[in-house]
Amino acid sequence: MWEGDVWVAVRAARAAADIVQTGFFQPLDTEMKSAVDPVTQIDRDAEDAIRAVIADHFPDDGILGEERGGDDWKEGRVWVVDPLDGTVNFVHRIPQVAVSVALWDDGKPLVGVIIDVAQNDEYVAIQGGGATVNGEPIQVSDTTRLQDSLVVTGFPYDRVEHAAAYLRVVEAVMTKTQGTRRLGAAALDLAWVARGRFDAYWEHGGDHGIKPWDIAAGMLLVTEAGGKFTDEAGGVNTLVGRAFVASNGHSHDELRSIIVDTMPEHLR
Repeated sequence: MWEGDVWVAVRAARAAADIVQTGFFQPLDTEMKSAVDPVTQIDRDAEDAIRAVIADHFPDDGILGEERGGDDWKEGRVWVVDPLDGTVNFVHRIPQVAVSVALWDDGKPLVGVIIDVAQNDEYVAIQGGGATVNGEPIQVSDTTRLQDSLVVTGFPYDRVEHAAAYLRVVEAVMTKTQGTRRLGAAALDLAWVARGRFDAYWEHGGDHGIKPWDIAAGMLLVTEAGGKFTDEAGGVNTLVGRAFVASNGHSHDELRSIIVDTMPEHLR
C-alpha cells in the first residue's frame, strides 16, 4: 500500500467535510428516498467532491458511493464512500454527522478515513499501521465484561414495519449491558468504538439496514485500534450481512450471540 492512498483518502474526505460543514448554514432542499431516509443536495455535492479527488489521482480505481452507486467492493481497488453519514441528523441540524472514505483492494480494507465534521476530528486507519485521531494513536477500551459495557446501535430504514422485532434485540442487549445509545451515524459510532468511547456496536443489515459505505472505513479503524469487527456469524472483511458487531474484543462473542439469538425473522 502506497502512502499516496492515505493522502488521497484524507484529501477526498476533507473536500466532502468542507461542503457538509458549509451546508449546516444553508437552506436545505430535502428529498425522501423512503419514508424515513432523506437525501439533500449537500449529500450529492459532497460525494461528487470525493469522486473528483479520487479521479484526479487514481482514475482507474473503482468507486462505490451511497448517492451515485458504482463498483463492486470485492473486485480490485475500490473506494467505498459515504459523503454524509447521518443525513437525518444533518437535516435537523444535529451535528452528529461524518464523512467516510475507505479504500478496499480485492475485498480487503487498506485505508479508512472518517471525519467527524462538527468536532473536526480526523480518524485514519492503515492496514497494519494502526489507527489515529488527529495524528495521535488510539485504541479500544479495556472494559472486560459486557455488563459493564456502553454499547451503541442504529435502526434500519424498515423500522416502521419491523419495529417490534428490532426492539426485542434492543431489550436483550439493554438488559445485559451498562447502557445503550443510538446516535444516528454509524461511521462515528465505529470511530468512537476505536477511540474507546464505546465498548461495542451492533447494527442490522439486509436490504434496509447498514450498507457497505457505512462501515467500510470504520471496520478498519476498529481492528487497527485493537478491536474486533465481524458479521453476525463471525466472518471478517465483509460489507454485506444480516448484522454486524464491533467491539473492543473482550465481550465480542457474547454480544454476537445475543444478536444471533434475537435475529428478526425477516432477516433469517
